[in-house]
Amino acid sequence: MSSGILGVLAIWFLAVVSPGPAFLVVSQTAAGRSRRAAFGVSLGIASGALLYATLTLAGLAVVITRISWLGFALRFLGAAYLVYLGIALWRAPRGEIAGDAIEGSTLAKGFRTGLLTALTNPKGIAFFLSLFAVALPHDLSAAQSVLLLSTGFAVELAWYVLVSLAFSTSRLRALYLRARKSIEGVLGSALVLLGLRLGADAS
Repeated sequence: MSSGILGVLAIWFLAVVSPGPAFLVVSQTAAGRSRRAAFGVSLGIASGALLYATLTLAGLAVVITRISWLGFALRFLGAAYLVYLGIALWRAPRGEIAGDAIEGSTLAKGFRTGLLTALTNPKGIAFFLSLFAVALPHDLSAAQSVLLLSTGFAVELAWYVLVSLAFSTSRLRALYLRARKSIEGVLGSALVLLGLRLGADAS
């Protein structure tokens, strides 16, 4: 593996471990719902990132950024989805599993939530465009591209699976459930604020 690819993967990893909407969704699902659902969210987020990275390598992500209405629609959908997730947490009945948006207990529902969380994040495209333009070697072969994408996917998935495992331990789940109302209020507010900020940037 060349030093250029290793550099890209290092930056990719740092971006993954930086707290953001994906981390909030995975940790809340693991602590408040189920480990299985959190694994699904992790797989969905990693799959969304892989799709954006693949589109960027293929040169298709540039099209999205250059079509103004498409870029605006993506930012608006991302903002709306984050607000929706936040409100779902606010309205969740205490002592019960909250609705389908972020709290589904199955792997498939978790995957859907994770994929939507990743795909409605317009910063995903911007990140890969800037990363690949600055740090990626221009003479990348097809085999190297596959290696980069598969390794990046594995890194992203592994990180969120670790987060899922950490937040779904019996001790953390017990602490979460005792303070669930306050925690979900704070997490819901954080998601709504992130959505409103994204919406303001889109206008």
